[in-house]
Amino acid sequence: MRFQLAAVALLACVGSVRAEELTIALRVQAEGFQPATIAAPAGSRIRLEVSNETATPIEFESFELNRERVVPAGQKATVYLSGLSAGSYEFFDDFNQKRRGVLTVE
Repeated sequence: MRFQLAAVALLACVGSVRAEELTIALRVQAEGFQPATIAAPAGSRIRLEVSNETATPIEFESFELNRERVVPAGQKATVYLSGLSAGSYEFFDDFNQKRRGVLTVE
């Protein structure tokens, strides 16, 4: 009986963690990231859905987030982030560094 109660409590906790995941759609167009500024609460699990709407590959890159991901033309990629502290985190397209954006965590 105790095992069953512990299992139910664990499942309730897992369900609440998944509910806190924030999905942010980020489009890459010829002129840059859309939106160029995104926001998320501190400590949340973030799922960035990066859609490359250009005719060439892009590389989502961020030194501050320690992430890089090549996204072929017309394709999508998912970038997961979690446990971020409050602050601003710059990201850019490493293949075209004029395309830049900022994730603000509060």
